[in-house]
Amino acid sequence: MKQFVLTTLLTCLLVMCSLVLVIMAIELYKTRNQLAYLKTRDMEYSVRIREIEQDLSAKDEYLDKLLTDPDFLEQVVRERLGYTRPEEYIYRFPKEPKSSSQNP
Repeated sequence: MKQFVLTTLLTCLLVMCSLVLVIMAIELYKTRNQLAYLKTRDMEYSVRIREIEQDLSAKDEYLDKLLTDPDFLEQVVRERLGYTRPEEYIYRFPKEPKSSSQNP
């Protein structure tokens, strides 16, 4: 009888340990998947951050050039805003539509 109780207790203990081990293995698998996903997102965000930093750097250079180079500022104002000097005139011609066949 004592042998039977001991065997039963050991069996129960073995089953419980096996269940705990299986649960831990499942959680480890989930955690590894989450880690892989987060590493992928981290790499994507790192690339995006680099792109944004490069864009910001280019815009900073453009602003600095606008603030320090009067010739560049004049060129930008003339092109974008259509400003002229006194006694200057701007002639704008309508753009011709592109045609695929040439008419003689």
